Amino acid sequence: MAYILDTNTFITPKNSYYANDIVPSFWPALLQEFQNNNVKTIDAVATEIKNGNDNLSTWFQKHIVGQKSSSGEDYILPASNMQSVVNCYQIVANLVMTSTQYKQVHKSFFLSGADPWIIAAAKAGGHTVVTFEAMPAANTTKVKIPDICKQMDVPFLNLFDMMRKIEIHI
Repeated sequence: MAYILDTNTFITPKNSYYANDIVPSFWPALLQEFQNNNVKTIDAVATEIKNGNDNLSTWFQKHIVGQKSSSGEDYILPASNMQSVVNCYQIVANLVMTSTQYKQVHKSFFLSGADPWIIAAAKAGGHTVVTFEAMPAANTTKVKIPDICKQMDVPFLNLFDMMRKIEIHI
């Protein structure tokens, strides 16, 4: 079991409380958890970060892309090329598309990004999703990771709770 990191678990710390010029120790600590095979991300997240074309993109390219854990596993799961993940993605997509709760525009937006793939990868591998998204109100028309995780019986938590569980100290 590993923690699968959402794009916002990189972007939010970079832009705020763990910015490299404020808390540079966060980033090596996070890399150590990738090395220990406790933390992973997926190809769709890598694409979103790469498209940011900023210092996070540069850091990610240098330290995450193409790297392997001490057990030889890739830091980035090729989710879209893993049949078990694709099967789970189809379940996620069907759940979203058949729901009458969400507006069509929000369904399309959700399915066009990394979010459904993160959930599918976590479901297929028995992993936990790490995201800063919060459980939405019951009457929301937007599709959010925690809501779909709950419906798919996929555990999720935020970055701080993950750090506590695996004892990242910075």
